[in-house]
Amino acid sequence: MRQIDLADPNLPKLARRLGLPAMAGLSLNAAHQLVDAGFVALLGTQPLAVLSLMAPLAGMVAALGIGIGIGAASLTARALGAAQPERARDIAGLALVSASLLAALLCGSLWLMHRPLLDLLGLEGELLRLALPYLPVFILTMVGSLIQIQCDFLAIGRGASGQSLRLLALCFGLNIALDPVFIFGLGYGLEGAAIATLCAQGVTLLAWAGWFAAPARRPRLRHLAPLADMVRVGLPEAASVLATTLSMMALVHLALTYGSAADLAALGLALRLLLIVQLPMEGFALGLQPLLGHAFGARNHPRIAAVFRHMLTRLGIASGLCALVILGFAPLIVHPVTPTSALVEKVSAILRCLAIGLPAFALRLTVQMTLQARIAPWRAALLGLAPMGWLLWPLLALSLPRFGVGGLAPAMTSATLLSALLALCLIRLGSPLLQPSEIRCETHA
Repeated sequence: MRQIDLADPNLPKLARRLGLPAMAGLSLNAAHQLVDAGFVALLGTQPLAVLSLMAPLAGMVAALGIGIGIGAASLTARALGAAQPERARDIAGLALVSASLLAALLCGSLWLMHRPLLDLLGLEGELLRLALPYLPVFILTMVGSLIQIQCDFLAIGRGASGQSLRLLALCFGLNIALDPVFIFGLGYGLEGAAIATLCAQGVTLLAWAGWFAAPARRPRLRHLAPLADMVRVGLPEAASVLATTLSMMALVHLALTYGSAADLAALGLALRLLLIVQLPMEGFALGLQPLLGHAFGARNHPRIAAVFRHMLTRLGIASGLCALVILGFAPLIVHPVTPTSALVEKVSAILRCLAIGLPAFALRLTVQMTLQARIAPWRAALLGLAPMGWLLWPLLALSLPRFGVGGLAPAMTSATLLSALLALCLIRLGSPLLQPSEIRCETHA
């Protein structure tokens, strides 16, 4: 398969070749999560509530993987832009070894502490009974996800978004096919959803091993020199994703505290439906991020500005159209994946409220991706933490006492809008956002 030239002057064509496969890959991820929830919803509201409560745990582990992956992908693109392909192999080796060590540590820690973890989540009664057999298998799926995330990011950093798409399609397609087999056919119920995921991950990781076996892509671990830059880029992003995940965990608890299991299930399902829009946009931005990283590595300022404008325009149009569709047809969107009409009403109301913030999400995402490619990680983290962190919680403190569970979605939307204003300030107030930055890109004997 011919390697994509990240310096190709035909930007629209190159953006389609990189952005569309990455967008399709994360669309598959969103569809998989939605279908998974749909199968579990057929078991009843209680299993769906357990799935919503456990989802943030996967997000916490994924935060570590994304942190390493963002750093590795950005540095890989910059190394290729600086004509240093051997450094790209060193980065891949370091990323995969780091992820594997983290996976082993997390697997052991979570396995030993799974019962206190369930108590911390506030599970009791029927919810606890359902979660006990589910969590151990779920832990293994989180470990598989951490390693798989590295493979995806390393491929995207090389401009191989198509390969990432093919293997994501393999993983999620196989997972969806196995879900009914394990959940209903073999009678494992909620636990079967995790078993199906684990089987699909195993097959996909074997396929990734074959792809990385090619000499030009083969990871190697000769030294730890790239680690400092990888951590500098990735740690703030990991902190941002982790904080977002902790906020999600707190939000589902608030839904249960101020409402009921039905409110919790409705919030969890609305957020999964919103991912159908958000994840493709994130995928498109991730697909174009190597173009930014390559241009920063080559110190090509006009190219950086052109990629930024292209990303912002496309994401802005897509987010606006999706928001209009959700606002007009929310019940029709929700109905196929909800078991009761009462839940349809709850999910539709939450989804409509959250959809208002989609254009703001697109603006914040574009600026954040550019900051990451520029190697301005702490500014990227500050922006990334805004919608689900330091902007959200003061708004929740104001809305929950007055509106109860009904204040959750408006507070989330308000935080998203305010974070877009922050992103706009970075552009409008003379920020050196699009100026090339300095970062070490040395070679080693």
